[in-house]
Amino acid sequence: MTAGFSLRKIKTDPTLGQKLKRARARKKISLLDAEMETKIRGKFLEALEEDDWKNLPADAYTKGFVLRYAKYLGLDEKKILEKYQKEKNIRFSKEEGNILPQRNIKEMKFLLTPRLFVPVLISTFIIAVFGYIVYQVYGFAGAPELQVISPNDNAVFDKDVIEITGVTDTSAKVYVNKDQIQVSSDGQFATEYKLQKGVNVIEVKSQGKTNKEKALTYTVEYKPVTAEAIPIRVSN
Repeated sequence: MTAGFSLRKIKTDPTLGQKLKRARARKKISLLDAEMETKIRGKFLEALEEDDWKNLPADAYTKGFVLRYAKYLGLDEKKILEKYQKEKNIRFSKEEGNILPQRNIKEMKFLLTPRLFVPVLISTFIIAVFGYIVYQVYGFAGAPELQVISPNDNAVFDKDVIEITGVTDTSAKVYVNKDQIQVSSDGQFATEYKLQKGVNVIEVKSQGKTNKEKALTYTVEYKPVTAEAIPIRVSN
């Protein structure tokens, strides 16, 4: 106590990366083991744990990584995804709010006369239209992003119904073996899938506005649990 005041330690809410790193440390799991089990590259796991946003992939892929890693570490997937979204929004709002240092304004030596105004206006309009076309081509003509969170490829199940989950672009349509499933407003999708006994091939396909597609194929096996033979006692 100092001058009648007591010192109290202020607890701060851990970041997304700190939560993930602490959860992995509690389970005594190495990054290499986590990479092998989740099929997420180690550099992305490390970027998530260090809150290194610059070295993370596109948002749709990162969402998938966050959900898969949270599930692997036994964390609440919904809360972890909400925290990721919140921290991402804060980061982008800070970047957009950055004010560039002002430069010394020099006296303009170029004088815009009425004769030059129309050509300049037309040139500006042409550049704007061209830029918009380029944006449309590169922004919408490509195939949508697609990340399947579960199931893992070559997984083996003892139940005949599994859940297929993942993330894609918010405007995309998702098909599982040609059956369309619903995509939420944030690009997530989930559906139940009935397996046949033995090996099953599952194709998950995402289709964009311009019908460009991205497809991922997974092979899983259904091995139902068989009842063990019960020994019969023979009385003398």
